Amino acid sequence: MQVEALDIQTSGRFTPVIVKQILSPIACRLRTGVPAATVDRLFDSRHIEDLRLISAIAFIAVRWVLILGLPLAIESAVMSLWSTFNDHASIWFWLRFIFQGTGNFLSFFGPVLAIFGAVLAWIYQVGSARLGVVDLFACEISTLCRVASVVETARRYVDNFDRGPPPQVVRSSRPPIPVNQFTSQESYFPVFENNTRDLQTLEARVVVNITAFYTYMKAVRDSLRALTEITPQAAESQPASNESTIGGRWHDAMLNVIFTLYLGLESARLAVDDLVEYEPEKAERTVVILLSELETYGLLARKYPDKGDAHHERLMLREPIYRNLVPALIRSVEAGRSAVKMCEAETDAEVALRVSLWEPAGRLLLELQRRYDAVARLIHAQQPA
Repeated sequence: MQVEALDIQTSGRFTPVIVKQILSPIACRLRTGVPAATVDRLFDSRHIEDLRLISAIAFIAVRWVLILGLPLAIESAVMSLWSTFNDHASIWFWLRFIFQGTGNFLSFFGPVLAIFGAVLAWIYQVGSARLGVVDLFACEISTLCRVASVVETARRYVDNFDRGPPPQVVRSSRPPIPVNQFTSQESYFPVFENNTRDLQTLEARVVVNITAFYTYMKAVRDSLRALTEITPQAAESQPASNESTIGGRWHDAMLNVIFTLYLGLESARLAVDDLVEYEPEKAERTVVILLSELETYGLLARKYPDKGDAHHERLMLREPIYRNLVPALIRSVEAGRSAVKMCEAETDAEVALRVSLWEPAGRLLLELQRRYDAVARLIHAQQPA
């Protein structure tokens, strides 16, 4: 997501502008006005720019064939009727001339139209399939992050870290038996596991963010398994008095879980920014991810306060991003809600429907602002006076 805008901008590049101008005669007749519609996305999505380039080249070729083919057809008709040119005043001559020219033109231009139609059909099929893959990955990533937000996974991990390991585990004199053994065998990534080859058709940065998310999520599960195998020390059963102090195998392992979860959520946000190209769905999914992402970021900022530490320096690289992203996101959602309410050309039912689409994101803005303010205060407190 760009800092100052939430919509995908491709007009900054010269080639897409030219391509869109070439295809504008077709686009203006086929657009539905619904940004999420497949037909509209075929003319706007960044994921099929190569297909639009192919269609633009084919469209140019057809226009040149039309321009050059018409004079050739007329010339061919004139040559074939040259012997009867003296009878050009006869109505039958002109009828034969029209039919002969039309036949010559269609015999030449007909196959070209057939090829052009086949190219457009192929582009539509490939483009629809690619957009379907994009939607599948966007849906799975967004759903996993939504589940994490609903069950407050990030907050529970942060609270568990601050409280320390369960006391009953620490006091037990028997061989350690994890009370919350992590034995999940379910497959939570069916789209990724069954459509990995389809990622080859997407851009490199999009593939990187998608793959990073799933890799980090699998690492979170592995880290949770490793956490259950650790026997906490007795000193770890009490909350740490100094929040900047990190000690003990259990706390180190729990911090690894939270750090890996944070990296996964960050990759999810970047992947959603790449995959979802229409509003208000993009804004709502980004807000949901940020709720958990900021929660984990706040703990990591507390635990790595020392300048010069590699973790601290990498975490501080994100601070300007959040400082620009969160306010811009809030402004975008509020502007979207206000814009649909001010539209006078629509009926009350249509306005109510469009407002309802922005409501899921709008209802989360207060919580997003609260969590962002908590992180901002923490970062500000760590700054030297």
